[in-house]
Amino acid sequence: MGMDGIVKTVLDVTVCTHSRGGVGRWVRGLSNGLFQINRDHISIDVSETHPGHTCTVPDATIIPPPFWMKLPLLRRALLQRGILESTRAARIGKAAGITDIIHLSGVQPEGNGRQKVVTFFDDTPWVSPESHTKHTLFYANRLKSLVDYGAAVLAISNWSAAIARNLFDIPAEKTGYAGGAAENFFTPGEPDLEVLEKLDLKPGKYFLHVGSYVPRKNIPFLIRCFKEAGTDKKLVLAGAEKWGDEIASNTPGIVLLKNVSDEDLLALYRGATALLFPSSSEGLGLPVLEAFACNTPVIASDAGALPETVGRNGLLLPVLESEPWVRSISEMATGITSDSLRKKSEAAPRPTWKDTGESAMNFYRSLM
Repeated sequence: MGMDGIVKTVLDVTVCTHSRGGVGRWVRGLSNGLFQINRDHISIDVSETHPGHTCTVPDATIIPPPFWMKLPLLRRALLQRGILESTRAARIGKAAGITDIIHLSGVQPEGNGRQKVVTFFDDTPWVSPESHTKHTLFYANRLKSLVDYGAAVLAISNWSAAIARNLFDIPAEKTGYAGGAAENFFTPGEPDLEVLEKLDLKPGKYFLHVGSYVPRKNIPFLIRCFKEAGTDKKLVLAGAEKWGDEIASNTPGIVLLKNVSDEDLLALYRGATALLFPSSSEGLGLPVLEAFACNTPVIASDAGALPETVGRNGLLLPVLESEPWVRSISEMATGITSDSLRKKSEAAPRPTWKDTGESAMNFYRSLM
């Protein structure tokens, strides 16, 4: 830490190129916030983990692969011996110098700093490993190993921080939380009618769910409740990443949208009757914050960090209890609760990624 109290920080943003969903969005947002408040901050991208794809984080420092990666025979031999991974700490050190904090997320390349920090999103890799891939479980185990060897934990919500303390048996002073935010372009306003027309949608004539198809999102439950509500509106299931199931593709009234751009997502939020978010577990719930930023009403489950994220600014319902979900969808569709829920959304706080960066920086300082 410098004489002026500034902590020199390095954030690994490599995961952002792999993930267009909540993990990538959060890490990219934190990078944005740290750049705003810390002139010495560096975000790094380990380029060899995503060959052929460009880093999606502005101003990130690209960590190039070793020269021998361009030599086919030598590359093959050294890769088989695991040499590539073992050179990462030195390459990161060459690009970033000596740092106070190295904050690892997702891909978690090894690097050197006075203190390592890892991001904790939620506990699903440990409590429901069947919902994860071999790759995500591998990195979850690596995260735990880093914590076991002294890494501190920055969680994305207060709920996640409490879960991390219990899961890893670490003291409170080694855990913190930073919250999250919607990107600046999520704002109230009229939806882009050309976008909605392209998607065969009309303003106010559909409900919206945003997220990937994973078990904890409870998409089959949501579809059943939507059908039982008997509304003539549509249910739009939108995701930035490819879904793992086609259950919704042939169901009347269900619109399945994959690889949704940010521009299209803004129009979807603005034109939606409400965001429906029935997850069994969420470490934060970024779509809730994005909906609030657009003044879109929110109906969410009371699971995980959602009570913390939604607060009094939306409607919280018991997770996986169909009767209140069916009733609430029906009442929202007929306009009974639409005005009151929209007013709650309009009153919701509007945190920024700078706020998230400042929370992270306060935690980094506490570790010094």
